[in-house]
Amino acid sequence: MLLQFADDSVAKDEFLSVAESVSPFIDILEIGTPAILAHGLSLVKETRRILPRHLLLADTKIVDGGYIEAGLAFEQGADIATVMGFASDKTIMKAKEAAEKFGKYLMLDTMGIADIKSFAEKTAGVFPEYVCLHISADIASVGQDRFFKDFGKSILIIRKFLPETQIALAGGISPENIHILRSLGADVAVVGRFIWQADDPAIAASSIKKAMVTE
Repeated sequence: MLLQFADDSVAKDEFLSVAESVSPFIDILEIGTPAILAHGLSLVKETRRILPRHLLLADTKIVDGGYIEAGLAFEQGADIATVMGFASDKTIMKAKEAAEKFGKYLMLDTMGIADIKSFAEKTAGVFPEYVCLHISADIASVGQDRFFKDFGKSILIIRKFLPETQIALAGGISPENIHILRSLGADVAVVGRFIWQADDPAIAASSIKKAMVTE
């Protein structure tokens, strides 16, 4: 299982400093939506300079203009761009075209989708490299056990229709519950606030990484 760190820091110096400090413990660095809104996609290029070998994900949350918006992220050095799973079929396909042009990847975000089966059926022909089962940050701490149960059901459905897609899970993940993600067969754990809001983000990231491999 890979560790994706969602860096939502809106102060640029803090964003870059935290990203660099946690880099030994993470596999994917996510330039979070708040950071992109604060500083633009040029932040992806700045992050690439300090993390030349990490996968970089731009959390663009594309809902329209799929080709243009995904292309902008890839031009700045992103390896992965996110598209909302409820976007139109055409938007998702256009974003996929941009990914193929640049030799990059898409992550479809399921936040706001109630019918995972319909989503999986709709996107099966797109062959997205990643799907993120995502609990909104605003509700991630509410009823966490129930959300994890929903994750398990959703994973089975996505595996059926998208067998080659890597599944990421996001929402309120910590060292105390990450073993559940491992038992569900997740490919990527997306951790945000537990790391970037910690007094020492590097120690927090290290604790997550250790918990990921502890039986």
